Amino acid sequence: FPCAGKNCILLYGDYGTGKTTLAKLLPEAIEQGKGGSNAYYDFIGCSQALTGPALAAQIERRTLLMSANYSGYHYFVLDEIDNLSDKAQASLKATMGRTNTIFIMTTNFIGKVNAGVLNRSVRVNCNAAQASAYLPLAQSALVKFGARAIDDQKLLPVIESCKGSVRELVEHMQTL
Repeated sequence: FPCAGKNCILLYGDYGTGKTTLAKLLPEAIEQGKGGSNAYYDFIGCSQALTGPALAAQIERRTLLMSANYSGYHYFVLDEIDNLSDKAQASLKATMGRTNTIFIMTTNFIGKVNAGVLNRSVRVNCNAAQASAYLPLAQSALVKFGARAIDDQKLLPVIESCKGSVRELVEHMQTL
């Protein structure tokens, strides 16, 4: 990666499942895989107010500069890409053709992402794991908040009610 005309990783799934956190970690992981260490990236929170030309110009300006990354890539993390208008996404699609860029994007609504952007993306489903996978996190949060451990079987229904949202899970553990 990047390969075969795809220079974007699109993380999609339910709210609170860690897409944005993972998106911020991926540039460094990719950079390490290419022989570097730390990665420098631009984080862009997408909103309806961000127009296509403004976004394209912002990215264009950065890519004209020499990359501070060992790999020579410029990394762009675009959070909640579905918030951009259709025109803004179309402008972004054109900007994605630059060979010295890697995009990491998040969305809760993959159906609202431009087909051209999807075509240039490796898509990663970030929906919730089974409730039992969250048990170590739940128990750890309980300890952090000064509570006693709770039997796993009693925690499972609480975890299931969070529907994969780590934010909800931590809030519930704090309440307990």
